[in-house]
Amino acid sequence: MKQVRRTFMVDTPGREINLFYCYAREDKALRDELEKHLSWLKRRYQLKNWHDREILPGEEWEQAIDAHLNSAHIILLLISPDFMASDYCYGKEMRRALVRHKAGTCRVVPILLRVPLS
Repeated sequence: MKQVRRTFMVDTPGREINLFYCYAREDKALRDELEKHLSWLKRRYQLKNWHDREILPGEEWEQAIDAHLNSAHIILLLISPDFMASDYCYGKEMRRALVRHKAGTCRVVPILLRVPLS
């Protein structure tokens, strides 16, 4: 059986790494806080963050999201009850991210932001 070597951040010095935040809009403040905590990665690995707030006025929002989702090296799934309730986050973005992860074209990292109250 042929073994496939997958590269990750330590294998890519000097190469820009695209990070995509997949989150529910209700979790924007938590995403902003996480982005601050990860700021050292931007300096160390030439990390380029992207989220839907980066969409320019007049730009087709769905095409912009698809383009960045399909080109990201790392996709952070910011899981919360609002994320799980969102047809777009859960049904489209997360599914696409997991397909890419399974194919080995990106890494998906789920991060539990808020848990539902029982």
